[in-house]
Amino acid sequence: MTDPEIARDRQDHLAQLRQLMAPILPPLLEPETEMLTCRVPAKEHQALKAWCQEQGLPLSDYVRSRLYDRPLPRRQPKERLSSLDRQVIVALNGLSTSLNQTVRRLNQQDSPELTESDRQLLQILQTQLKEIQTQLRGGGDP
Repeated sequence: MTDPEIARDRQDHLAQLRQLMAPILPPLLEPETEMLTCRVPAKEHQALKAWCQEQGLPLSDYVRSRLYDRPLPRRQPKERLSSLDRQVIVALNGLSTSLNQTVRRLNQQDSPELTESDRQLLQILQTQLKEIQTQLRGGGDP
């Protein structure tokens, strides 16, 4: 196969993967922000981080409020996770690990192909994610 054929084949396989996972995964959004970097003395940085942590707000929110002369954002109370939330997080972590391993293996191939076992794994992941979605919605229809 020539390079253009390999690239087209790869794009076709990635399109198949996107189509298979589309009902589960939200659309990818391009970030609308860019990072601004500045240097400060280490002691000042540590003091700012400590103060922000005490106030319960991200350092970036504090810097933006000072930069744009806006009031500080309201402090968000820390929410404790319910046991259901913990179970969902554990389940999603396991699913994401399986998905990552499959996609990593596909990306390492010169001409990635979805094998039957890949398709079965993705179908299982899709089913499990739909079950989690149903549980999160209180047992109703997904």
